[in-house]
Amino acid sequence: MNKLLILIFTLVSSLSFAQQKINWVSIEEAEKIQLENPDKPMFIDVYTDWCGWCKKMDKSTFVDDSVVDYITDNYIPVKFDAEFKDDVNFKNRTFKYIKSGSRGIHQLAAVMLQGQLSFPSYLVLNSEGVVTHHIRGFQAPTDLLSQL
Repeated sequence: MNKLLILIFTLVSSLSFAQQKINWVSIEEAEKIQLENPDKPMFIDVYTDWCGWCKKMDKSTFVDDSVVDYITDNYIPVKFDAEFKDDVNFKNRTFKYIKSGSRGIHQLAAVMLQGQLSFPSYLVLNSEGVVTHHIRGFQAPTDLLSQL
C-alpha cells in the first residue's frame, strides 16, 4: 500500500509542477499582435534545426519558470528558423530564402542579424522593426534575464 501511495503522490506532484512553456508565434503573427500592443517589443529566437546550442536553450533556459514568466510578460515571443524556406512578409516587405551551397539563409534572418549569422541569436525588436538588443549564443536563465 505504501508503494502505491508513493506512486500516486509522485504522479500528482509531477503534474502540478509541470514546466511552463513559452507560447512562441511566427513573426507575421507577432507583427499583428504588436499592432494592438505597440509598446510590447518582440523577443525573437533565431535558430536553425541543426544547432545543438539552440536545442539546449529549448530544453533548459526556455522552460525555466523565471524566463518563461519574464518573456511572456514583457515581450511577444517569436521563433524564427534562419533557414526557413517560405517567403515572409514583414514590415511591408517580402523576404525570401536564398539557397547557398547545401544550405541557405532566409533574407529576414540575414537582415535582422546584420549578416552576423551565429546561432542561437536573440533579438529584441521595437514596433518599428528596429533591433534594439542582440544577444548571441547559449544563455543560462540568469544570464539571459540579466541581459534583458
